[in-house]
Amino acid sequence: MRHYTLLLALDRLRSITHVANELSLSQPTVSRALADIEDIFMTPLFFRSRRGMEPTPAGLMVIARARFVIADNMALQQDLQAISSGHMGRLRIGLIPYVSTQVLDATWKHLFTQQSRLALQVHEDTTHNLIQAVRNHSLDCAICRFSHDNTDDELIQELLYRQQAHLVVAKPSSVWVDQQGSLDITELSDMDWIFPPPETPIRKMIDSTFAAAGRLAPVPLMEAYAVRTIATALKQLPRGVTVLPNDIAQAVAAGDSAEVSTQPLPWSLPPVGLAWLRNSSKRNIAASLAASVRQTG
Repeated sequence: MRHYTLLLALDRLRSITHVANELSLSQPTVSRALADIEDIFMTPLFFRSRRGMEPTPAGLMVIARARFVIADNMALQQDLQAISSGHMGRLRIGLIPYVSTQVLDATWKHLFTQQSRLALQVHEDTTHNLIQAVRNHSLDCAICRFSHDNTDDELIQELLYRQQAHLVVAKPSSVWVDQQGSLDITELSDMDWIFPPPETPIRKMIDSTFAAAGRLAPVPLMEAYAVRTIATALKQLPRGVTVLPNDIAQAVAAGDSAEVSTQPLPWSLPPVGLAWLRNSSKRNIAASLAASVRQTG
């Protein structure tokens, strides 16, 4: 593990001097350790260039494996800590913020009522980042949108439910928007827009809609992904507008600060599912969770 930690530091900092400073070691110690590691693998892992140290092709492969090993070791330590506290281990689960309350209720009910209770570590992020975290062994599973970044069979994605996109408008502007007849969001470019992050499906669809109309998407007044942040912002923006999945939109409108368009936008959002790795040590837990949430839904 010390060897792998050193390799990751070398890959990140690309300098023996900087690694020595970060790890509180002498430069000769780091150099000897790297030589020992290269002896173990019987091939050079780094070479020197004008930009500093660069991984060789073999080095890139070993570094990638080192990330998995360190992540798995960290997960093992967390499992052992949870077991010592009376649990049966720890589940690291990721969520996109746009997961419906019903799915969250079903998820927690399933996990908290199991005879072998698990300590939970929950992380919210975009689908892209969650899938990467699952692939990098930083998460055991994630409730997120289906990803097309699946070039092999190692990533399992089980369908949970589908969502439709709806326009959400601050209450003072909702009457004016309703009077526009057929819904065309490109006519709302001068409104105070709240956009999700650029890499999310809804943001891509907003950009594509304006592009198809020959117009640039408006510069958003705010970029936000957290539902509570969006709901509170709409209270302060009389001309505020955003796009959300219907179930999330209804939750935001329940605070009486906004209204949801009655007709869905003509977009097909990627379905929401549970993703995990085929060879994950928590694969049985993930499969059981997916089946339970689908049955509840």
